[in-house]
Amino acid sequence: MLAGFTLVLSCLPAQAQRPSPNQPLAIDGLPPPPCPLLVPDSDYALQPLRIHPSQVARKNAVGCLSPADASVYGPDGCPVKLCHPPQGTMPLPQF
Repeated sequence: MLAGFTLVLSCLPAQAQRPSPNQPLAIDGLPPPPCPLLVPDSDYALQPLRIHPSQVARKNAVGCLSPADASVYGPDGCPVKLCHPPQGTMPLPQF
């Protein structure tokens, strides 16, 4: 009797989770084409990450979050222009 109960449970369709708004585009389907590197090839790990196209306008309005960030993102979510070293940094108070 218990084996029949297990069989019924295993035949139920799986429920999919709602995608996170922070989910990489590659998970939604085919991976997007790579963004052009803004950093030297040897520093590829420092390339700012692609953002979702729906976040581009808001991110461009905010500007630099750190010196390693991009100041401008294109409509496809690729970083277009790097921040300059003094941008995105807050001076600490001097004691």
